[in-house]
Amino acid sequence: MKVEFDLECGVPVRGCLGIPDGEFKGLILLGHGMASTPERCFDDADNDYMNALGKSLCRDGYVVWCPYIVQIGDQASQNNIAAMLASHGVSAHNVSCASIDAGEIVCRKLTGASGLNVGAYGVSWGAFLVLHLEAATGRMRPTVVSGYMRDEKKLLMSSVISRNLGVELATYIHFSSSRARYTGAELAYLICPCPLFVEIGSRDGGNTVELGRDEKFAEMQSVYASSDHLHAIDMAIFDGVHEASGERARPWLYQHLESPAYQTTSRLKNAIAL
Repeated sequence: MKVEFDLECGVPVRGCLGIPDGEFKGLILLGHGMASTPERCFDDADNDYMNALGKSLCRDGYVVWCPYIVQIGDQASQNNIAAMLASHGVSAHNVSCASIDAGEIVCRKLTGASGLNVGAYGVSWGAFLVLHLEAATGRMRPTVVSGYMRDEKKLLMSSVISRNLGVELATYIHFSSSRARYTGAELAYLICPCPLFVEIGSRDGGNTVELGRDEKFAEMQSVYASSDHLHAIDMAIFDGVHEASGERARPWLYQHLESPAYQTTSRLKNAIAL
């Protein structure tokens, strides 16, 4: 089902709501990557790095909300749109996070279902967004991060950039309000003890050991361990490239959404936030 509405700031949101047959097991907020669209997340015939993840989640009994991230398929467009929004005092990063977060309202209004346990699954750029969404809201929604775990400074200093200085970067992330700092330990301090699962392809060139993949994850693990929540964070390296897998991540997410502990931890985090 295609959905359109405006955020309070006036920016229009377009997305797809996947509604499963039968009883709803929960709601999953899906953030797609820059080279994809919500429609492609539900299309088996469209072979992109989302691997029809939205359709798989929906087939497993979950309502899936996937909004269109503000861009037109490349980082140049994302930078330009971010600049246009900034000229009106609107943050493109916040718009993208708010579009994903709106899934609970969209689901309630269009299906009548409320009180569903909610998880988040972000792929590539969408992974960065769901991490920051949790940091901003503190909702303690079990979160899967696919295709993002690196040190941004190491990326900027790597041959990926130095051998191709004309490559477009999401510069508003690197230079606006220092959002790129919120990875690793800095981010973990904000989201812990939110259940977190990271999946990275073994041949994902943007998230290699050399670019700080294992180092950044170890930083996050250390923060979780210091508060006795090491069990709440995990990472899997699967045989693949820069793409969504779900082989271990989907069972992990379903287990956390169906766990009786979901409501307890959600209420606890909300109580602290208030």
